[in-house]
Amino acid sequence: MILPLVSLLLLLFAGGILSTIVGGGLGILTVAVGSFFFDVRTNIAVMSLLMIGIQVAKMFHFRGHARMNIVKWYVLPGIPLSYIGGLLLFIVPTRILEITLGILCLAMSLHGLWPKKKLRLHIAPTRTNLLFFGALNGIVGGLIGNASLIRAPALLSMGLRKEEFVATSTLISFAMNIAKGAAYAQALPWSMFLLTLVFLTVPVMFLSVYVGKKLLAHIDPHVFDWLQHAIILIGAVRLLFFSAS
Repeated sequence: MILPLVSLLLLLFAGGILSTIVGGGLGILTVAVGSFFFDVRTNIAVMSLLMIGIQVAKMFHFRGHARMNIVKWYVLPGIPLSYIGGLLLFIVPTRILEITLGILCLAMSLHGLWPKKKLRLHIAPTRTNLLFFGALNGIVGGLIGNASLIRAPALLSMGLRKEEFVATSTLISFAMNIAKGAAYAQALPWSMFLLTLVFLTVPVMFLSVYVGKKLLAHIDPHVFDWLQHAIILIGAVRLLFFSAS
């Protein structure tokens, strides 16, 4: 129990530093790493619960920057649909979850590693758009544990500054993680290992965000961005071609 626990906490600590330096991506990174420790359902559920720790840390460090006019409409459908998606996690066949999650990891990693400039979309933060993306984010995030490929491009296309984006995205993700976490908690095979891991994640993540902010001024974020997406790519290969089911 000790060695896997220490290994996971060290990986989460490193992942927290990476995500702080490059501006995000920890959710899908933890899912990719967790695929080597847990079956797909436990992995999705546990890693989503662990993300609450990093979200609390980020809300503390970036408090005051969230765009509440965006958050309130985004989470209105997102919270209930996150809960429904969380219930569906334990109904959908395991291999479908692995393939879906693997494709998500693959898309995220290739998008980050692609040498060309990223396309910039422009979406107005209207009530209709926010409700649509919130609903889509909720059901997808609840079912596969992570919807950053939906939330991040949508919010970035609305013209948010970096601090606004981090704070707004974190607050939305936190609210939806609480909702789907309530569904996950009912079906998870709880053990002392999982309880200890969840409990220790919060201080580890606070420290990793602090270290990441200190290193940000001294390290080229592009190197860390490449490393982060390379790790996610390895996780995608594991999920797609080496099924644990």
